[in-house]
Amino acid sequence: MSDIDFNNIRRLDGGLLLVFRGLLRRRQTTAVALELGLSQSAVSHALTRLRDLFEDPLFIRRPHGLEPTRRALELAPRVDALIDLAGETLEREG
Repeated sequence: MSDIDFNNIRRLDGGLLLVFRGLLRRRQTTAVALELGLSQSAVSHALTRLRDLFEDPLFIRRPHGLEPTRRALELAPRVDALIDLAGETLEREG
């Protein structure tokens, strides 16, 4: 069995993953909030939690919107895979 940090896994939830993916795609907290049905404040709070969890700023404010850091771009395919897997797991066979 690998050395899995269960505490960090417990801190990561599906909502955070969706915010992360939304920020990568939209580059604006307000746009992600509208897309996910959240307040802009909730998205900002989720970004703070993501930054703490991954120990990286993840997105830097620029005049044109949020710019992902190298670490955010490295995480992107893994986050997409986790979201896809969660969606497949929850699909009902019918």
